[in-house]
Amino acid sequence: MTIDIRDSRITKSVLDRALCAAVRVLYEADRTFSTYDPGSCVSLLRRGEVTAEQCPEVVSRVLDLCATAWKHSDGWFDPWAMPGGLDPTGLVKGWAGHRALRTLVDHGVRHAVVNAGGDLVVTGNASGRVDGSGWRIGVIDPQNPGRVLETISATDVGVATSGAYERGPLGFDPHAQRPAQRLASATVIALDLALADAYATAAVAQGPAALGWLAPLPGVRAVLVTHDGTVFRTRPVEGQSGRPGPPLRVSPAVVRSR
Repeated sequence: MTIDIRDSRITKSVLDRALCAAVRVLYEADRTFSTYDPGSCVSLLRRGEVTAEQCPEVVSRVLDLCATAWKHSDGWFDPWAMPGGLDPTGLVKGWAGHRALRTLVDHGVRHAVVNAGGDLVVTGNASGRVDGSGWRIGVIDPQNPGRVLETISATDVGVATSGAYERGPLGFDPHAQRPAQRLASATVIALDLALADAYATAAVAQGPAALGWLAPLPGVRAVLVTHDGTVFRTRPVEGQSGRPGPPLRVSPAVVRSR
């Protein structure tokens, strides 16, 4: 996770408190949902040693979000069908990142981005001023990672990208119970980074047919890129606006400024 705060008017004491609180949120999420920690609630659930009701309430809230993503994605996002048992990782990363940003805002931060392993949630403006034009977010071309394929100007949204071009195949077909990477990349823009993360995970496994359920979702936009370079969009993606500046480059692994 990377936190980038551009709020020039915030005091150091407020900044320190905000950052400490946001980092605590991230560590709590890891302790609760990590599939690598045998003592986490998710690990205990996977082994059948506890029920969701015996875990902290936040577990049930996340599982409710997973159920929403399962329903909206026609079952292509299904953390209950993963090898080894329940694995909500495809949603939790975005959920934790968005929760960290909300914590920053609750502590007085107005202009920031939280980068959850390449999935972004932004608020305010990159300029750090109230009269700015939001954040310019660039979606990397998976066929040519040195090229920005799309540029989006936005604020108060989450942007999640799933793809194999930096970290290897990530998709899993819950219907066929096998790995699937039917898109080179899928980028989803939504008001909630948790759902954007889940939808991008589902889309890259399903392929271009994911447009069928992505397009009707309110407040959701998507850019899907096939392995032969064909680009599918749910609707025109907003281009750059306002004062020009260097775009953030979105990939599944890292966001870089240039």
